[in-house]
Amino acid sequence: MPFTAIVVDDEPLARDELKYLLSFHPECQIIGEADNAEEALKLVVELRPDVVFLDIRMRGTSGFEAAKRMLSLPHPPLVVFATAYDDYAVGAFELGAVDYILKPFEPERLAQTVRRLSSFKSQSARWEEALERLSQLLEEGPPKLKKLPVEKEGEIRLIPYQDIIFAQAHEGEALVHTANEYFYYRGTLAELEGRLKNHGFLRVHKSFLVNLARIGGLVPWFKGTYWVIMEDDKRTHIPVSKAQVKQLKALLGLPCSPECCLAKE
Repeated sequence: MPFTAIVVDDEPLARDELKYLLSFHPECQIIGEADNAEEALKLVVELRPDVVFLDIRMRGTSGFEAAKRMLSLPHPPLVVFATAYDDYAVGAFELGAVDYILKPFEPERLAQTVRRLSSFKSQSARWEEALERLSQLLEEGPPKLKKLPVEKEGEIRLIPYQDIIFAQAHEGEALVHTANEYFYYRGTLAELEGRLKNHGFLRVHKSFLVNLARIGGLVPWFKGTYWVIMEDDKRTHIPVSKAQVKQLKALLGLPCSPECCLAKE
């Protein structure tokens, strides 16, 4: 059954791509688009779309916050979240509460979403049930899975945090190393540090982030510095900057020598 929709994304190319792919599905009638949450909310009030294809991470108000506000309106739409491999999205949406599509968009996956929405539209009870499940999910907030989305040879993988041995800066992105493989993380090492720092990881050097639980040993080096030996199949040696020696030793429960304690934090 036909349904109306608007597309919301702060990246013009992403909006254009999604509109193009949806144009192959006549049951989905695109009636508007927006590049931010505030404009999207205005369109939802004015146009009353059945569905909003909504990017999760936008500048300003997030997709999750925008969806909460949409559900408080008199005629709330169903929401299909678009995500560039966010770790929480897959786990949350596969519960069946709402639907999601991954960037870059895959035509077959999008076709499944359109079929599902069309089926909901033809059965008012299922439509209302989906809205209720969406409302419950958004009230709970997006769950955080302890998995990291990475890529290799065109495949997207979700790696448990505990399987990550270390990560290193690489051409503006990051290489993530497990025991015997490496993968690409489509973000900077600083962004990855922010994501993992509360999960037992430490930036021991400007170019390296390590899993403290996967350090197998330390090797003293020049002028109070150290190398850490990681528990991958190559026993990779990673330098520790002098400024980080004190913090590293404290986290590992090792005594700090007078020299390292005088190091600049």
